[in-house]
Amino acid sequence: MKYTKRWQKQAVRGLVFWGLKGIALISRLFPWQWGVRFGGYLGRASFHLLSKERRTAQANIEMALGNERSPDELNRILRCNFENLGKGLIEILNMSGLRREELEELVELEGEEHLKRAYAEGKGVILITGHIGNWELMGAFLAHRGYPLHVIAAPLYDPRIDEWINRSRALFDIQTISRGTPSSSRKILTVLRRAEILGLLIDQDTRVEGVFVDFFNRKAYTPSGAASLALRSGAATMTCFIVRLPGNRHRISIQKPISLISTGDHQKDLVLNTALFTRSIEDYVRHYPEQWVWMHRRWKTEEASS
Repeated sequence: MKYTKRWQKQAVRGLVFWGLKGIALISRLFPWQWGVRFGGYLGRASFHLLSKERRTAQANIEMALGNERSPDELNRILRCNFENLGKGLIEILNMSGLRREELEELVELEGEEHLKRAYAEGKGVILITGHIGNWELMGAFLAHRGYPLHVIAAPLYDPRIDEWINRSRALFDIQTISRGTPSSSRKILTVLRRAEILGLLIDQDTRVEGVFVDFFNRKAYTPSGAASLALRSGAATMTCFIVRLPGNRHRISIQKPISLISTGDHQKDLVLNTALFTRSIEDYVRHYPEQWVWMHRRWKTEEASS
């Protein structure tokens, strides 16, 4: 029985991996923008095919925005969300073939002065973001601009896909730190000691050290590593986001450095600062709800009652 389940899991993973390879190959037959449009069609098809993910996304959108948007608007957001995720998938799969001059044409950057100033201070920079827009493209663009970027990422369920994505990042000189590996803590501290830039996504409920903070007026288990690093390292800490614009271009917005809250109570400070970061992410999701990963079970972990 165990062998059968293991074989089934490996078979499904193989289908997904080779399916992604096939999608990437087909989309590369066309110019970049045509490939992205192809991804949009895939996203629309996925809306109908991935019923479990659609139900999760719909429940999350209704819970978060149901009091602010009409049912028709919520349905539009849901459909656009799948379309945007399909476009983002194609962009990520084909990013390795993107020329640097094409990258400059696709992405505009605002708030770079905040990052330049913080990086010049020589204490390291912690960049906090969420799964909004094409976050992989944001990393590629910032690294392309000459910033020494390291990203913390959870290893994916299939090592082949994980290697594929890591190799794509490396082409843009992005160093990936696999979360939870024996050397990850040492690598993270080395990045900050060298006064380089560390990127973290903190908007998902994952099996890491975390705290409960408000996210759309509901307690959500949130990684506290960014707050812990920021408090201990003295590195400049700021949020940055990327959103898709009309014509499938993108805009990166870098916010001013955040003034951390320090009460002297470390656990309390973790909660307060994680809440601070999360409010910034929520504000962006509220403005661009079509571009966040609503199919993620963001509120799956419940806070223990006292």
